[in-house]
Amino acid sequence: MLNPECMRIVIIGSGNIAHFFTPRLQENGHEIIQIFSPNPENAKLLAEANNIKHYTDDLGAITQDADAYILAVKDDALKALNEKLRFENKLVIHCAGAVALDIIADISRKTAVIWTLYSIRKNNLPASNHIPLIVEANSDEALQGAEILANAISDRVLTTSFEQRQLLHLNAVLVNNFTNHLLAIAEKLSGEHQLPFDILKPIIEQTFSQIQKVSPSESQTGPAIRKDEVTMQKHLALLREHEAWQQIYKDISTSIQQTIKK
Repeated sequence: MLNPECMRIVIIGSGNIAHFFTPRLQENGHEIIQIFSPNPENAKLLAEANNIKHYTDDLGAITQDADAYILAVKDDALKALNEKLRFENKLVIHCAGAVALDIIADISRKTAVIWTLYSIRKNNLPASNHIPLIVEANSDEALQGAEILANAISDRVLTTSFEQRQLLHLNAVLVNNFTNHLLAIAEKLSGEHQLPFDILKPIIEQTFSQIQKVSPSESQTGPAIRKDEVTMQKHLALLREHEAWQQIYKDISTSIQQTIKK
């Protein structure tokens, strides 16, 4: 029977998510009883930073005496762990946004996901308690345990189906990864033409601050929405040495125009 106020947890992994989850779980009354990492130095560093006595780089040495096991590893490591780990009826949680639950189905009959809808970097951990966590589970019992842990990490927890989680992952790529790539293009173009990228930061900040008040669909501006073909052709000419960026410009402009029609 789970004690919702103090679950005994093993963290499998020593990367970004492990560094984010470990102190927050401890601060909210849960006990991290062991750290595993294939890199013994990383396991030791994470354990010592959080006053955890037990750590190992041996999968066979992972204790069976825990309530929950959090697989805070890269997506492509989950399949191998599914082949090697067995925790019977213990709660086993993976943290991958786009990976189905059944990838860890052989480890335990109680499985769940806690996915952080945020780009976590262990050297710059967020201080906010509002980092969104997405939870999914294969049973009511597993869901209860996963939600207990998620709520100890953040006060913004959303339970979804796998299909909904996939869509959120897609949206996260659009608003974070793709947006960052566009910023990187602008940075490179600025450098190529001896312009300071910093001069763009106020309009970048405006773009992101205004979505707190106005829907992105309602705040769209620029030559594409105005159907200003003269300006768009000038922009494409400026990108003549970057064929891939020209295509991005064309595709996004077309998408803006088609979206506004709907």
